[in-house]
Order: sequence, then structure tokens, then C-alpha cells
Amino acid sequence: MATAASGKLGARIVPRAGLSASERLEMWRLFCRFYDDVTRAQFDLDLDAKDDVILLLSGDGVLQGFSTLARYSLAACGRRYQIVFSGDTIVDPRYWGQTALQLAFYRYVLATKLRCPWRPLYWFLITKGYRTYLLLSRNFLEYWPRHDRPTPPEVGALLAAVAGGRFPAAWRPALGILRFAAARGRLKESVAPITPELLRHADIRFFVAKNPGHAAGDELCCLGRIDLRFALAYAAKQLGRLATRLWRRRRSWLSTPSSSTPSTPPIS
Repeated sequence: MATAASGKLGARIVPRAGLSASERLEMWRLFCRFYDDVTRAQFDLDLDAKDDVILLLSGDGVLQGFSTLARYSLAACGRRYQIVFSGDTIVDPRYWGQTALQLAFYRYVLATKLRCPWRPLYWFLITKGYRTYLLLSRNFLEYWPRHDRPTPPEVGALLAAVAGGRFPAAWRPALGILRFAAARGRLKESVAPITPELLRHADIRFFVAKNPGHAAGDELCCLGRIDLRFALAYAAKQLGRLATRLWRRRRSWLSTPSSSTPSTPPIS
């Protein structure tokens, strides 16, 4: 029987090289709880190709999620770009709905942008899970592929350069996906099943149609643009969420009768 979540998640961004052996083991144990067809050797190989890791810790200090990150410069389409690449990402389902991962990622990409503000920066995401795709579709102003408009040719060329450069053997340009010769991890069937109710959402329907082999381990390749408009929109969204929480808390406080105030008798 699943235990209850322990408090609110906190996030730490740490250099991959600074991870201890015990932290790497915790990450592996968490990852293989939710993924099939993955080996420790492959997990370590993927991890060692990254620069940083977002660690998500519950109130009792236990690892409940993580995301691995690489950042690099790329020459493509006649100019140079900055790329942030997300690798293995998992959050224990008991903590779905919390925003620690999104906020840590936001800090990370903005810090990357500030290091080189004049160079275009994109998030390169590969995903076999709809929930990860939603992090893109519901937090970015400019992202591709998407359900409501075609991918611009210049963005498609950049995506092909990024995906084909990093995964030349697996990249399927006609499909926009990565298909590996041997499975490199697929979500267990019990994790985030796609129900008819979820398919009412246009972006989830699009993900399923664009990546029909997601359950077998195919990865949809995506790009999200990180610029000033993204930063301002995301900050406004977070301020809106904060204002909503404060308003709900105030209403709850106002609706709670003080212990010194006599209660009003019911009207009969």
C-alpha cells in the first residue's frame, strides 16, 4: 500500500560531478521503481553525460524526484545557439501537482540565459510521457511541436540539428521522434496511464498522436524558447498562483469564527 506524501518538496540544483555515491544510488532506485527496460550501467552512462541535477527532497529529506540537465553551445542554421537538454526525469506520483521542479528549472534556465544573454537559448526536451510534455506546453509561450500551429521551418531545422547531433542513430526526422534499437527505459504501465478523460485535452491528444510509440519507449523531440517574454510570462504566472493561495487563505481565515466570538444560533 502506498504511503502518504511527506510534506512539501524542496529542490536543490547540484553539479553532477558533486553527487555522492549514495545520492546516485538513491536516484537509481527511484528511477527503476517507475521505469522498465533500464539497466544501472545505462543509467550511469546517461547521468555522466549531464552537467547538473535537480534533486527533489520531501520534508523528511528523502529523495522523491530528480531531473538531469546538460547545457552546451551549438552551431546550426548559420548561427550559434545555447541549448539546455533535459535527460532522465522522474517525480514520485505522490508529489504530482507540486511545483518545486518547475521553479528550480526556471531558475536554472534563467541563470543560463543571463550568462550569455545575446545568444538564443532553447530547451531541448525528449519525452515518452505526456506529463513531461505538459511542462513544455503549459509553461512556454513558444514551443514545438504543438497542436495549434505547424512548426516553423527554421525551428524544424534547429530541432533536426539538435536531435540528430545528439542521437544520430535514433533520430527519425520524418516522425520527429527518437526510436532506439533497444529500449532505454519506458514508463511502467501503472504510471500515468492515458485515460479517455485526459484525451479531452488537446495537448495530450496531440502528444499521443505525434508519438504513438511512447509506451514502447519512443521519445518525442521538442524545443522551447527561453527569452525575456518567457521569463515575464512565467513570473506573472507564479505571482498569480501566489495571489490565489493568499486569497484562499484569507477567505478561510475570515470564514473561521474566532474563539472569543459567540456562534450564531441556527435559524429554525
